[in-house]
Amino acid sequence: MSDLRLSGVRYELTRTLLHDLDLTFAAGRMTALSGPSGSGKTTLLSIAGGLLRPSAGEATYAGAPMWRGTGDPRPEVSFVLQVYGLVPILSARENVSVALRARDVDPDEADERAAQALARFHIADLADRQVEELSGGQMQRVALARGLCVGAGVLLADEPTSELDEGNRGLVLAELRREADRGAVVVVATHDPAVVDACDDHHALDEGRLVDHTEPVQLPVEGSRGSLRSHLDQRDAGSHLDQPDVQVVEQGGAPATSGRRDHPTDDPDQPGSRGSLRSHLDQQDAGSDLDQQDAGSDLDRPEDDDPYELFRRPPGSP
Repeated sequence: MSDLRLSGVRYELTRTLLHDLDLTFAAGRMTALSGPSGSGKTTLLSIAGGLLRPSAGEATYAGAPMWRGTGDPRPEVSFVLQVYGLVPILSARENVSVALRARDVDPDEADERAAQALARFHIADLADRQVEELSGGQMQRVALARGLCVGAGVLLADEPTSELDEGNRGLVLAELRREADRGAVVVVATHDPAVVDACDDHHALDEGRLVDHTEPVQLPVEGSRGSLRSHLDQRDAGSHLDQPDVQVVEQGGAPATSGRRDHPTDDPDQPGSRGSLRSHLDQQDAGSDLDQQDAGSDLDRPEDDDPYELFRRPPGSP
């Protein structure tokens, strides 16, 4: 199978959403695409898969452009959408089967393969349930079954684990790995550091540009500022600065290359320092309400993108 290439891709609406990106998504490898909400991840996937026409540049696969002039993806492309794209009046099996029938698979064979695809994600028992009867995590796995059952050369998945617990996340990552192992291009847009760690390659976006990146912050806290302060005190007492167990996200302007990890600093004026973090916690204790702070925290639960406002029902999606 071939690589998926983006050359000089720019996308503009009222502002520039993607800035002249050059990227190669390799066949046989899992690639993570990360970045904050609104950074352009979904727009990039949509251009890479042929749903959107870039303002400049192009995406190509096997030497041919992905954009075909209609907004319909090529048969070699399969999407797992962040909004699932399931048909509410159909059962789980029918939602998977319709993707196969659209590729001229015999209806009986399509139903059989749909059942097998649902079994891959441990939801075979839900085959006859309508979508409206399913939980968010179950719908997400139905969408994954539909995306993977067609055996596409390019699989583009937008936040495919956002509704899943740890066990089902591991199951999904194993199935995505199987797709890469058979030679497919697998690209996963995600906020989840565990998903990034499971991938072979990692590109980070911020405001439509490729940026250098580090691993997301990993703090041993359980929802309380007190345990965070305690951890900082223990680190000051007995840890070595050159071997920190806290990693700070830094996003600059250099092209993403090797997943560099940077270490925190003790300069209290730096945003990533332990001193500034402890000072921030003290200020919170002095003048804030704990319940409101915890409920509104962006550290534990970043907001999801909603880029599908541009195309709520992408053309050609089953």
